[in-house]
Amino acid sequence: MENTTSIYSKQNPKIRQILEQAGSPAKALCGAFDYAKAKHVVLLCNGFGDIIKKSFPVDNSPKGIEKLLEEVRSTCAHRGIKKEHVFFGGEDSPSYAQNFIQALSDKGYLVARVNAWEAKQQRDNHQASTDQLDVRAIAKTLLSKTSYCDQDQPKAILTLKEFCRTRSHFVDHSTEQKLHIHHQASRLFPQFLNQKQSGIAPFSRSGLALMAEGFCPEQIRRRRRDHLVGFLQRHGQEDPEQAADKLKALAAEVLAPCSQMLVCWQAALAQHVLQYQSLCQSVGALEKEMARSLAKTGGALLTTVGGVGVVLASGILAEFGDPAGWKAVRFLCSYSGIVPRTSQTGGPDKPAHTGTVQRRCNRRAKNWIVQAASSIGKCGPTELQSQYAQLQANGQHADFVMSKRLLRIFKDLVRRGTVYRPKALLSPETPTSELIAYYRELWDRLLKKWHGLIEWEELFDPCYPLGQWRQMAQELYKLSLPLPKKRPGKAT
Repeated sequence: MENTTSIYSKQNPKIRQILEQAGSPAKALCGAFDYAKAKHVVLLCNGFGDIIKKSFPVDNSPKGIEKLLEEVRSTCAHRGIKKEHVFFGGEDSPSYAQNFIQALSDKGYLVARVNAWEAKQQRDNHQASTDQLDVRAIAKTLLSKTSYCDQDQPKAILTLKEFCRTRSHFVDHSTEQKLHIHHQASRLFPQFLNQKQSGIAPFSRSGLALMAEGFCPEQIRRRRRDHLVGFLQRHGQEDPEQAADKLKALAAEVLAPCSQMLVCWQAALAQHVLQYQSLCQSVGALEKEMARSLAKTGGALLTTVGGVGVVLASGILAEFGDPAGWKAVRFLCSYSGIVPRTSQTGGPDKPAHTGTVQRRCNRRAKNWIVQAASSIGKCGPTELQSQYAQLQANGQHADFVMSKRLLRIFKDLVRRGTVYRPKALLSPETPTSELIAYYRELWDRLLKKWHGLIEWEELFDPCYPLGQWRQMAQELYKLSLPLPKKRPGKAT
């Protein structure tokens, strides 16, 4: 939570509370970790920064946990330090240390996370880097209270963050496979991935099915037209007859591939297609998990804004964290790197100089919020589309300016637990009939956005934000917002 009355607005409130409750910094114990795969390096010091025990190794195992806690208990007994006044911390929790961190948390200890860049600035020697120097810098950062605590985040947010980052990883790999498919297809069948020429949408079900089976112009020319039409129809091609005619015409015009390499290229393309299809299935499965996690949080309300779907809302919430802990919008903008640097010196009469956008930021958060701004500028609410177009006409960076506005809107939605309404419908004097018409339209849009990702009963559970809104709308405005009926043997 932001501290607006202190110059230390980024202090970790839990560490500050521990130091205050201890009565004296000498009665608090700080354990700083320099994580490693096999053995962590630990330094114990008090709240003043006085070293109690020089850095020593601890195995990344249950025995290492016991050794560390035995050392901590012995130190606390000798110096009269209570268990609740002991805390630990280390640099950006790496994957190989997460079980170790969780084990300490389960035993009732606070384990904070410090930013690696901030810890680097605390080094005594900037020309060298050793475990001993690094762990001292981490301890300094912890005692300055500039740290973060992942345990403060709700489980739904942590799982959402994991799913979103894993999905991004698979999407990157699928993009790589698409490039390989383009490369192979251009050699085997030039212009096939050009929809205007072939009549087949790139990477559609029908296109991928064709590329997976002995793909080349000669194979298309040999196929009977009725068989080709049936094949395209079975794989979901729109207007299969027209597509088949276009495809056969193109096959008769293009150059044939090298006969010596034909079999090799066909086999390579088939494997790339198989890999791409597998990645797409994985992305789809992860999006369903993201939807289930998002539905439990206030972030589900972001999908009530036109142009923001489940994936965008999940990514924004995953990177910005629990809305209850969101700081002022100016901090969120700086964190995501969507505002330029500002420099002012030489006295209060000197104007500030505005520079370029900072490079040091959460680039994932920046990517998600800028994508949302771009999407809303194209297909969002009419008033936001107009603002986006006006920004572009003025020569401003529309994506960044709109991103800042969106952060204000999103923060308001999740804090108040309400759905998005256009400015014209925010007045208390708004006729009930207009609100009812808007909520019916919103209901249809929500069903389209969440279709196939989650069971309707789970999404609109009265315990969850969208379920609470639905219940309120039905009771207050006597609206009928029925859940779609399940189709036998098909997902909702």
